[in-house]
Amino acid sequence: MTPKQEWGAFSVIFVLMVLVATAVVIQYGYDPFLAVAFASVALVMFAYVIYKRYHVEVVPESDILLFDEPEDLRILSGIYGLDTEGDENTLRNRLVNFARQNKDKAFVWIAPRAVSSVASSFEIVHAAPKAAKSAGVQGILQRVIAEPDATTAGSSRLTGGRPRSGIRLSGITQCPICDAAAPKEGVVCDECGADLEFYVVLAESKVGRMLISEKADASRRKPR
Repeated sequence: MTPKQEWGAFSVIFVLMVLVATAVVIQYGYDPFLAVAFASVALVMFAYVIYKRYHVEVVPESDILLFDEPEDLRILSGIYGLDTEGDENTLRNRLVNFARQNKDKAFVWIAPRAVSSVASSFEIVHAAPKAAKSAGVQGILQRVIAEPDATTAGSSRLTGGRPRSGIRLSGITQCPICDAAAPKEGVVCDECGADLEFYVVLAESKVGRMLISEKADASRRKPR
């Protein structure tokens, strides 16, 4: 199942649970209109939260090559529901593979393990030849991305191919990662070494804000 199909299966279960709960509440003598209203609000909130949280932008391959910290790559892998184990090259190759598989999409659905586990119980087991074909395709993709183009990695450009400009940092008073005061000169945080301009541009996307939020939380948990 794809993440979108997994969410579909999970949503069916959630809707059935809400309907059952509504029926039980009405049976106990509560106002039917009030029970239906609460059920409708629950369904709308569920759909809104799921769409906003698990329907995220696909980071282009060229942008993935700009991430030079394993922690960023690991967080990004977690956001997309990919395996977070491995060294920097393994993580980057895995993300490049994901970006290439979804290169024609602006957004992609992702699903956490809990949703995947629930949905997998409804999945029809396919024949072995299909699995073998899939394994063959994965092997080809792994060989293709074994040596990603590193010409853009470590370059002076930012995500989305945007050039650097000191104007972006004119209103930045603190580092988005460690909350330290922004340096008076330069683009690198004196406290944690974060490239401030890189993260400012990254925060313009939903997946970028998710990455920064998780990295900031991890930074705050580290002993000073």
